[in-house]
Amino acid sequence: MPLPFKPSSIRIRLLLASTVVQVVLLTLLLANSVRLMDEAAHASLRTLVEQNAAMLHAVAATTQSAHGGYAGLQDVLGELLDDAGEGLVYVRIARPDGRLLVSAGLPAMDRTPPPHRWGDGRLEAMPRDGLIHVRRPLLLDRNEVGYLQFGVSVSTLTAARQAILEQGAAIALAEIALTCVLLSLIGYLLTRKLGRLLAGSQALAEGHLDHRLPEEGHDELSSLSRHFNRMADRLQDRIEALEYTATRLQASEERYALAVHGANDGVWDWDIAAGTLYLSPRCFEIAGRDATTTQAAPGDIAASLHPDDSARFLAELREHLKGESTQFMLEHRIRLPDGAYRWVLTRGVARRDTDGRAFRMAGSLADVHTRRQAQQRLQHDALHDPLTGLPNRALFVEHLNSALGRQRYSDKLRFAVLTVNLERFRLINDSFGHFAGDELLRRVAERIGEHLRAGDVAARIGGDLFAVLLNGVSAADEAGRIAAELRDALARPATVAGHAVYPKTRIGVALSKDYHDDAEAMLRDADNALHRARRGGDGTVVVFEPGMHTQTLHALRLEADLRGALTRRALAVYYQPIVALDDRRVTSLEALVRWPHPQHGVLGPLAFVPLAETLGLIHEIGMQVLERACADLAAWRHRLGAGQVPPVSINLSARQFLEPDLPKLVLDCIQRHGLPTEAVRVEVTESAAAAADGPAPAMLARIRRAGIRVLIDDFGTGYSALSYLHTIPCDTVKLDGSFVRNLAGDARLGAIVRRSIELAHDLGMSVVAECIETTEQEELLRAMGCDFGQGYLYDRPLDGEAAFALLAAGETVR
Repeated sequence: MPLPFKPSSIRIRLLLASTVVQVVLLTLLLANSVRLMDEAAHASLRTLVEQNAAMLHAVAATTQSAHGGYAGLQDVLGELLDDAGEGLVYVRIARPDGRLLVSAGLPAMDRTPPPHRWGDGRLEAMPRDGLIHVRRPLLLDRNEVGYLQFGVSVSTLTAARQAILEQGAAIALAEIALTCVLLSLIGYLLTRKLGRLLAGSQALAEGHLDHRLPEEGHDELSSLSRHFNRMADRLQDRIEALEYTATRLQASEERYALAVHGANDGVWDWDIAAGTLYLSPRCFEIAGRDATTTQAAPGDIAASLHPDDSARFLAELREHLKGESTQFMLEHRIRLPDGAYRWVLTRGVARRDTDGRAFRMAGSLADVHTRRQAQQRLQHDALHDPLTGLPNRALFVEHLNSALGRQRYSDKLRFAVLTVNLERFRLINDSFGHFAGDELLRRVAERIGEHLRAGDVAARIGGDLFAVLLNGVSAADEAGRIAAELRDALARPATVAGHAVYPKTRIGVALSKDYHDDAEAMLRDADNALHRARRGGDGTVVVFEPGMHTQTLHALRLEADLRGALTRRALAVYYQPIVALDDRRVTSLEALVRWPHPQHGVLGPLAFVPLAETLGLIHEIGMQVLERACADLAAWRHRLGAGQVPPVSINLSARQFLEPDLPKLVLDCIQRHGLPTEAVRVEVTESAAAAADGPAPAMLARIRRAGIRVLIDDFGTGYSALSYLHTIPCDTVKLDGSFVRNLAGDARLGAIVRRSIELAHDLGMSVVAECIETTEQEELLRAMGCDFGQGYLYDRPLDGEAAFALLAAGETVR
């Protein structure tokens, strides 16, 4: 088997010699260390034996003197052996004939073993079991000489000796290995440069003239590497000069052909003086013609130009021939044999004589048709909706700006902008899928396009939002009529994903007479009109009025102010008394939210509660009102006594019942303020409480089980009272103010109110009449058996201090 290295290598020889020296030296060192360790171990052992022998003699003599015998020595030696640990193992005292007087330790030892022999202070042989037996003469009673024998354990010393030997061997091996590594590294560093020189010489011999050696260092080998590199440089320079001279002509010939072929362009050469034109085969290929010849007449080129590009092509060509431009370059279209046109790029440079007149012109012809088509497509995609193909918002705004610009130069020119919103579009997506929704949008776009007049522009500016620019509209009624016609056209049934749908739209209209140069403002106002149209029924058309924008801005500001007020907890709670109709005694209070606005004064709920419901803030408002009312109740009960403060009813919005933990939040707030549950009542509208499939009935039932009474507000307006009253979990119904206001002059309404009161009483419910403003209304309701009343006849909503003063007076309301 061949060796993995060359034995003649300097590095290997150095490594082997150094390794042998290390092995010999470490062997001698290890042997000497073992000898010294053995001498130290025997010296320690001898000392240990002598110390134990002296101690045992002393103990034996002392015990014999004190007790007159060896009876007590047995216990003393037992304790001594227990404290001795691993060193002293057993003790035996015997008479000369071998009869034992004392036996301590190793009870299983049935006979006394012979003692180990010592020579020159050393054991002749180390015991294998690690136990040394030592025997000493001992003077017994009556001057009889017996012997004292004891055993000393040296297992720990033996184990330590073995561990030291193993560690020494491991250190020696590690040192040998480290020495091999270091010597290998040193040998590598010494022989690496020689190897590089050898490899460089072989590379040059094989023709690799660019091979060079690294020149780091300042020793003789580094100097030799630098001389080698200079020699290789000179040799390479001479050979490269010869090769360059041989290939220069060939490269020059190929360069032009490769450039033309790589550019994929055609080449043309026009001899102006002779009137001939040379065209390469690629030129004919680009023009869609067979290259039967390389010659063409200059007039044929002019005849193949696109009519829209011909004048510009000839004008720029004349400018270049006159010397007015350094290069002729133009993108234009040429006609193909099938009548189609292709975009090309023609470039050329003229050569001139000493008088500056052009006598020859040459250049290239490139096919740029694909690039121009891509540019046009990108431009179209950037300005058009990819789904419907209609212009997008950016292009529509450009058309709108253009119309506004024309209007500035003609006072008679008027136009209108329509924003068209497709109603219930999300329902189509959710029911039939987004593919059906996209198909419906395309159908709507097609119908809008069919309804456009000449000059009108339609665009898709949002998801289900379209815009139409009506040019030539003089008045609002004309714009409204066109919008209504468009609405009717869009309302025709359409088949989408195999289903018949009936698109419904709302349209906002903005007229151009109030605008000058702000297209975004006009589009925004059309959108404001659309928002107003959303408040009406399907198919509503609304024309923008200046006040709509103000209302929109007001709503945005009001939203920001409301969010800030909620963050600062700046809403106030007012209280309106509910009285017993028989004696006008205050039986309860209704907590009503008010907003002390810094600019608009105190705002009632109608000014901001609908907005809060739209924004999803009504639950936070309701919880802040509950928190404030509970705090006021707790303070009043503390100051007046619990018996002087009637319960307070809190209004819960229908949207609050979407909160799954609403009952827990209400109960936690009441308990947090230390109030009994009967101190708080909740009011909920009939429409929310009567929805059998909604969450309200179950939540109200849970609230009632906790001891909180439930009042149904606006009774008789949301659902049929007779149909749902028996299913609503409540204790009191509140007749809506619309019944009370017209009660005096309407006998039929009076009969309905009377029957409703009787029905509530039959179901075990009490009745509160809202919005009582006259004594006549009060008397009629009292005669009908109504239990309680609420309204301006008794008192307006009071702030916390005024409500407390009313309760503190302890009187009936006026």
